[in-house]
Amino acid sequence: MKFFGVKINMAFILMLLIFFVFGYFEEIILSFIAVFVHELFHTMTALLLGYSIESIEIFPFGGVTKLKETLALEPRDEILVAISGPLINLIIVFIGVNYKIIINEFFIYSNLGIGIFNLIPILPLDGGRVIRAYLSLNYGIKKGTKIISIISKCIIIIMATFGLSMIKEDYSNIFVLLLSIFLYMAVNKEINMSRYMFIKEFAHKKRSIRNKKILTVKNIIAKKDVSLKEIIDSFLVGKYHMIMVVDEEYNVVGNLTENEILDGAIKYGINVSLEKLLRYG
Repeated sequence: MKFFGVKINMAFILMLLIFFVFGYFEEIILSFIAVFVHELFHTMTALLLGYSIESIEIFPFGGVTKLKETLALEPRDEILVAISGPLINLIIVFIGVNYKIIINEFFIYSNLGIGIFNLIPILPLDGGRVIRAYLSLNYGIKKGTKIISIISKCIIIIMATFGLSMIKEDYSNIFVLLLSIFLYMAVNKEINMSRYMFIKEFAHKKRSIRNKKILTVKNIIAKKDVSLKEIIDSFLVGKYHMIMVVDEEYNVVGNLTENEILDGAIKYGINVSLEKLLRYG
């Protein structure tokens, strides 16, 4: 369901009806407003940084601002976009507590909960995106995603275990279990997306060269039997790579550009060695 460019997930509509039946309609509406403000500031930050917005979607446990350039987002920009959402929630809490401008106490607690929750280092939450962006600067997008995905799954398993053990004490803890399942599925989706990130990242680099006319070069030395997959996995965000290929005696047998590596992966597959790519031309 879509209203004024904002997609409302059907699961959220169902939760809205459930809360209405149990007499918590006002609370869910205030929570929705807090989530919407959170996503709105993600959107505003992305627009200020020059990115295009594909959609805003509201889920039962939060929202997602989808950018057309999501997979090719610059790490520093991703950090700014990710942190802007929780920041506005915590600013609202600060104003409400210290200046008493916000009368509704539940709205303050909603913003506090959403702000803190989104800072947890779990993909696709904002905290997870910040860590992924930081890791990608040193390890590349794919490896950075893999590291934060492992961290995410460990935290989610702890959450699920807690929710399951506490259901007997309070049936409302079933929401912790449901949230854990929702987040676990989201992490797996991020892992699947990371397989194609290097393609979008390369397209982004070409745009950067065209617009800025300058891009930092990173030199890599690799043995001739190294596969294209190993080389691609070592690529870093925001840098153009030049690969010097050496033999067992560390003599240079050829040079390849990042463009040639990616073209070779498309033509011959990612398991082809550098030596074979040099031979095939």
